[in-house]
Amino acid sequence: MVDDRRSLHPGTGADEAAWLESLLGLEHSLRKAPTREVAVRIMLDETRNLFSFRMAVLFGRFAGKRWRVQGASHVVDPDPQGPFLSWLTALLHQWTFEEPLFQPQRIDTTRLSAAQRFLWEQWLPPHGYWVFLVSPSGPPMAGIIWFCDTPLSPRQLWLLGHLGGSFGETWERFVVGRCLLHPGRWLRRLKPGGAVFLTLTVVTVFAFIPVHLTVLAPARIVPIDPVAMNAPLDGVVARIFVQPNQEVREGTSLFRLEDTELENRHAIALKGLEVEAANLENARRKGFHDDRSRFEVALLEAAVAMKEAEVRFAAGQLALVEVRALRDGVAVFNDPNQWLGRPVRVGESVMVLADPGKVEVEGWIPVADAIALERGTRVGMFLNIHPHQPLAARLVMADFEARPSPEGLLGFRFRARFEGEVDGVRLGLRGAARIEGARVRLWYYLLRRPLAFLRQKTGW
Repeated sequence: MVDDRRSLHPGTGADEAAWLESLLGLEHSLRKAPTREVAVRIMLDETRNLFSFRMAVLFGRFAGKRWRVQGASHVVDPDPQGPFLSWLTALLHQWTFEEPLFQPQRIDTTRLSAAQRFLWEQWLPPHGYWVFLVSPSGPPMAGIIWFCDTPLSPRQLWLLGHLGGSFGETWERFVVGRCLLHPGRWLRRLKPGGAVFLTLTVVTVFAFIPVHLTVLAPARIVPIDPVAMNAPLDGVVARIFVQPNQEVREGTSLFRLEDTELENRHAIALKGLEVEAANLENARRKGFHDDRSRFEVALLEAAVAMKEAEVRFAAGQLALVEVRALRDGVAVFNDPNQWLGRPVRVGESVMVLADPGKVEVEGWIPVADAIALERGTRVGMFLNIHPHQPLAARLVMADFEARPSPEGLLGFRFRARFEGEVDGVRLGLRGAARIEGARVRLWYYLLRRPLAFLRQKTGW
């Protein structure tokens, strides 16, 4: 072996020094390679400074799976699905490697079938050599096929074996090391049945990890203690004075009902009052000389009082047709055009006044997802406009009985108040609320819905 190393690179002493310098430089570059891609390029391309070859292809496998192309000389991004590399990969899977695996192995084309030998002659030079990238911590996880126009000498084969060890350390550093020595490798070292026992142990341990029982529910941002502006009497909406989400001051006119009928009633009441007042005045004048007229005065005074009450009632209703804001806030309602000409009943809400700085979360939990909730439960609000930034809130109210939601689905309504000040949150925004319930075991968290379905269908 010592003699082989001395004659590894025949030539003068200067040539031998240059060759050694190239080998050391190659290994130094591999140690300094920042990424796996750079290391692959060094393995496949810079090796030409040590010996001559036409092509080199690097294969790798992970967790004992099939070989896959990881790189090819002079190709930045090789296509593993191309005809040549697909054929070469299939050939590699059919090849039987000889022991010891850490030594370079010559691919004997005479052992190939006629079809494979024909394709080899069409695409490749006559000589091919396979070198495992030896891993210090386990079975080889990669290898390189070198294709040469001339057969390699024993000295060059020794060089390939040396490079297989150096390249193997680099490959393990970038691939196996980053995967923490892939779990599949540890499982392969276990005794028969050990992998099953280890798997059951891990699953059992994880099954009893305590986690919060959570539920997701559609939710939206609603005002806190809004003031409902209702229709004061039966009528038809004649005009809307404000726009949706417009800020208004106390006393600002919001909307007005049709007042034609009320004005007519008020006019009729005034005319009736004038008639009764005239009859009362006539009866008083006649009462000085007519006893019958004097007796009618009291009756006519009552009739005048009733007509005055009718006039006051009509005037009061006429004053209610225009609704004004009871406080400062934002007018929250739908499109004004949907309200114009629409009949409303007394007490029907047309709009609400809300303080834009006082908002909370309102949502509906589907009946199938209902969990036990307590006041103060943590709630995370994920708005659709920025779902990556949850807003922290605390539950303040939840229904005890399910009822139809605005979407027509049966559910439990809840409300939650934000913790501290929130920016960029306005009325009407929608999203999903995540409600954290009591702590349960992981197995119950995962199997709660399937168990409930099974019990409902089978009664078990």
